[in-house]
Amino acid sequence: MKYLVALCFLTLTSLCSSQSRQNPPSNPAPDLSSTPTLYVVGYAHLDTQWRWEYPKTIGEYLPDTLHKNFDLFEKYPHYIFNFSGSNRYRMMKEYYPADYRRLQGYVAAGRWFPAGSSVEESDVNSPAAESIIRQVLYGNEYFRRDFGRSSAEYMLPDCFGFPASLPSLLAHAGIKGFSTQKLTWHSSAPAGGPDSPEKTPVGIPFNLGFWTGPDGKGVIAAFNPGSYAGNVAYDLSKSDLQNNARDYVDWPKRVGVNGKVSGLFTDYHYYGTGDIGGAPGESSVNFVEAIASKGKVALPPRSGAPASQEVQMGDGPLRVVSSTAEQMFLDITPNQAAVLPRYAGDLELIEHSAGSLTSQAYQKRWNRKNELLADAAERASIIALQTGARSYPQERLNRAWTLVLGGQFHDIIAGTATPQAYEYSWNDDVLAMNQFASVLTSATEAVAAALDTRSKGIPVVVYNRQRGKGSLPGKSFVRRLRRLRSASSSDAHD
Repeated sequence: MKYLVALCFLTLTSLCSSQSRQNPPSNPAPDLSSTPTLYVVGYAHLDTQWRWEYPKTIGEYLPDTLHKNFDLFEKYPHYIFNFSGSNRYRMMKEYYPADYRRLQGYVAAGRWFPAGSSVEESDVNSPAAESIIRQVLYGNEYFRRDFGRSSAEYMLPDCFGFPASLPSLLAHAGIKGFSTQKLTWHSSAPAGGPDSPEKTPVGIPFNLGFWTGPDGKGVIAAFNPGSYAGNVAYDLSKSDLQNNARDYVDWPKRVGVNGKVSGLFTDYHYYGTGDIGGAPGESSVNFVEAIASKGKVALPPRSGAPASQEVQMGDGPLRVVSSTAEQMFLDITPNQAAVLPRYAGDLELIEHSAGSLTSQAYQKRWNRKNELLADAAERASIIALQTGARSYPQERLNRAWTLVLGGQFHDIIAGTATPQAYEYSWNDDVLAMNQFASVLTSATEAVAAALDTRSKGIPVVVYNRQRGKGSLPGKSFVRRLRRLRSASSSDAHD
């Protein structure tokens, strides 16, 4: 029995850890110790449910994401788009099959990247560790099956804080890199500030470094990539001392500081649009195209200056790459990762979304019930498989788990979606519960039927899914059964 469980676990682990080997080869990586490089990641953030529900996402936001990016691909040959969540891809496949086939072509061509590795951009505070690992397992397995590739990074731009255990879980799931922009909303990390080595905002340990979990494993982390809804309106490859824009970042200077701290001259930069999907603004895409290809772009005239003129882009000291979400993490070698700044600990938010740990408790309760029921159903099914009583119901369990993982989206389980959104999510929870319960019942009945229960009295078979010493609810059940029999006997004598 122990061997069979270990075999199943090793199969899942090898499936996760092999993901990077299954991806198409990319261009030779630059030597980031000597070639300053900025990886620019085009992205559209979509809240699957938030101030709206699934029907609006399916009917409006997903087709808008598809069509806007298709148009940009045809106009800008260096444009790469990153979009996360196999759950959303599953919806696109079901409702827009013709567009989905076209999407598969763009993925094969390296223009559209299925990012994030997960089923959804989930919350990582309420779900169990098992769920976080399954987010990666199920997400990347979907990407491999439908696109022939997976991702080596975990993208959570908008999640409401991150526990200290997350980097260990991601590392064991085969993930190499992690990114988020949420720490600018003020995290609990005792790090950053004007006196920090990279002068990061308070609560942000570093721009680029290594986040270590409790067991010493971890992931390369981009903690300060800028807003996912940010625009690109200047040449990122060079410094502009006259640029007074509020969101201006002197990227050559920042990458230089990173290099002085770690010996690695690189950084990670989001740009795109937020919340309702779509695509980055065309003006930003035009700038990135010109910078990456070292072309020209027409800049609007400054006050008092003559009409706009075409200006050379991308000829500064910083190499700018229009990038997939994983490329930087793959380009960093193990030896280079070893010298990055380190951080170990929680990264929870302290001024935003603290109520998400308790809001919509019913959703959180049903999520936990499903996690426990899934565990019980899977254990019973392995016993039934080993005894030859039942085949393993892999497909039914996968379908149920997919519903549960979809409900862990960071605005759903965190409790920040509309009341109507929970009607859809509760429905998914109940469907999953029924699937898990049916599997559990079938497996336990099959095992019980194969047992030799010949004895005096009434035979009782108890399934105990708990593990370890002291976790014996079966004994308690037997004691209660004896009391009931005793009470029944007394009633009969009376």
